[in-house]
Amino acid sequence: MKNQTLGRRITTILFLLMTLMAVILGVVMYVSFRNVFFRFYNERAQDIVRIVANRTDWESLRPYIETGEMDDYARELKEYYDTVKENFTGVSYLYLLIPGEDHFTYVIEGQTPSDDPADICKLGDVFYYTETEYNYLLPDVKAGKPSTEVIFSDNESYGDGISVWAPVFDGSGVLRAMVEADIRMPRIRTDLNSTVARVILIFMLCVLSALLFMLFYLRRNVVRPIGRLNKSVDSYEHGDLHLELDKYRHEDEIKHLAVSFGEMTKRIEEYTHEVERVTAEKERIGAELNVATQIQADMLPRIFPAFPERSEFDLYATMSPAKEVGGDFYDFFLIDDDHLAMVMADVSGKGVPAALFMVIAKTLIKNRAQASAGEEIHPGKILANVNNQLCEGNEAELFVTVWLGILTISTGHLVSASAGHEYPAFYRAGQGFALQKERHGPPLATMEGLRFRENETTLSNGDALFIYTDGVTEATSGELELFGEERMVEALNRHATETPDKIIVGVRQSIDGFVKDAPQFDDITMLCMRYEREA
Repeated sequence: MKNQTLGRRITTILFLLMTLMAVILGVVMYVSFRNVFFRFYNERAQDIVRIVANRTDWESLRPYIETGEMDDYARELKEYYDTVKENFTGVSYLYLLIPGEDHFTYVIEGQTPSDDPADICKLGDVFYYTETEYNYLLPDVKAGKPSTEVIFSDNESYGDGISVWAPVFDGSGVLRAMVEADIRMPRIRTDLNSTVARVILIFMLCVLSALLFMLFYLRRNVVRPIGRLNKSVDSYEHGDLHLELDKYRHEDEIKHLAVSFGEMTKRIEEYTHEVERVTAEKERIGAELNVATQIQADMLPRIFPAFPERSEFDLYATMSPAKEVGGDFYDFFLIDDDHLAMVMADVSGKGVPAALFMVIAKTLIKNRAQASAGEEIHPGKILANVNNQLCEGNEAELFVTVWLGILTISTGHLVSASAGHEYPAFYRAGQGFALQKERHGPPLATMEGLRFRENETTLSNGDALFIYTDGVTEATSGELELFGEERMVEALNRHATETPDKIIVGVRQSIDGFVKDAPQFDDITMLCMRYEREA
């Protein structure tokens, strides 16, 4: 009776402690999941408005704003806004606005089939800023930058939500409008509460199972002195437990505990063998990942000088994955004797899935570009063709940003197209490196039928081109500060007159000196080409 009372008392204490742990865990999980959920929805919405803002051409939209007459571009843009709002789950409002000092004017608002047309704002509708928009959006408008933090809005008419925005510039680089998207809180809170409730329920079931097992164990084993069993346990060596069961005259709890210890030794041996097997399997997987890393590295051109027989240009490139295998890639190849193709790309995500998608994208781009030999080569058409192929069967919803440039070697004429990629940096003799902010389209594999605008420039003798992925500018220090475009350009200009390989080494040294011991979160890929053909 006393033994049962002790078992129940210990069980009660454990139950109270585990219940307290469950309550604390629930609170901690709710707060943690809340921050994660809000950050996820905010980053998702920021990606959407950046893509939509890049797709919005102010100069093409100006006639519609000035006349109020819906032309082909305005109609196409309206359909695009409608499509984005309908296809991206969670976006409650998506609209293009012209900001003022105390109000904004609607230009376009996305609409879904379930929306009431009477609730959709039209061109010219004026609304005064909410407190959130006045405190956050207006300063961003004046600074000409997108929203960068989680911004909660509290509106009596529309409810709580997350608001994000991105700027739209005209051809002169003047901010003309903002693309704003809102995600209403009810959906976020529903998802959050559902997830936390499931986790807490699973935890409570585990606690209950553990308590039942503990009660059974205590009632059968922790009731009488265990001195003899301690001796037996002390004698355990190399899987041999001297239990001497014949000395246990009664089938009591002590004997059962002794038998349990005997079985435990067998399980330990089995577990030891299982650990050895798992360790060997882990080593095998590690070896296969090393092979995958080598295969990926071998797919990228790594022999330099790449074209020793060509004196008109010199180039160099590197890729440092954040994991064993990465999603970034670069490529360069001769389409024919007078055309050099250069590619810089960044696949969404990391690891093996991104690496597989990278292989497909790299192959399609190169095959399509080389198929253009003997024809007039258009990077925009190449990207459009590859985009349609990548959209087929893309159930993983991966996408890739790409910068593709085609250099006519004999003239220095460079034609490029960008699918949501970072701005290239050009070196001009006597001027140093500077970013060339070209207008570009959305990333590849986001939707079919995309078109990509081409940009043209001419390189003179001694000019250079530097292209890279966002792992360069978004390299993060231990203080969570980004390396950024400004530091990158400064690093380039410190080595501007050197060879491409030394330029890239110099930039990487600047990055390493900036981040120091902070871990690398993203792939770092760079390519530099210097044009060396005299007129």
